[in-house]
Amino acid sequence: MGQKGKKEMKKKETFERFNEKTNKISEIKTATASEPIKDRAIIEEIKTELNTKKTRKYYALFCTGINVGLRISDLLQLKVIDVKSGYVRTKETKTGKYKQFPINDSLKAVLDNYIKEFQLKDDDYLFFTNKADKTKNSQHIDQSQAYRKLRETIKKVAPELHISTHTLRKTFGFWLYKQTKDIVLVMHALNHSSIAVTMRYIGLTQESVDLAVNELNL
Repeated sequence: MGQKGKKEMKKKETFERFNEKTNKISEIKTATASEPIKDRAIIEEIKTELNTKKTRKYYALFCTGINVGLRISDLLQLKVIDVKSGYVRTKETKTGKYKQFPINDSLKAVLDNYIKEFQLKDDDYLFFTNKADKTKNSQHIDQSQAYRKLRETIKKVAPELHISTHTLRKTFGFWLYKQTKDIVLVMHALNHSSIAVTMRYIGLTQESVDLAVNELNL
């Protein structure tokens, strides 16, 4: 296959999917392999790259994604009213379950400034596009558009990272675990079916083994 038009090979990883109706693991879900952003300096570099007038909405999206454990498809559905109470409240598209996450001080400052800068109204999509539908209502940016922009910026800062639409959510889970050391809490925050699934999702399995062995010192 020639280099021109050659698509990047996407490694796959498999996760169990939890069925909310039966409370059982109902199937195996395959997703593009990716990893959380484990370096705070890289996170800050990405923020700096995105925090310009032209890319402010992606800066707000990135900050929201790494501070709130929602899938990107659910993040893009948020309206201004959904973040005004001090919590992000939404109904998950895939599970149909209502989720609520507090908005920490760092994220609140970002969103307050962002909403004020663009003079967004309560019924506007938080991550809006300038286009409107036939009824002249605003639309939100689509998932592929958001992914392309975030991937472009993340790869510019850290080209070695494996990126997918799960990257922001995985980063949230990784740092929540780092702060709390409570894998069960992270499992519930991400609505996973088991600790093993959560550890694999946020890339902690090998890291945890290495840490335990290094500290064994018999």
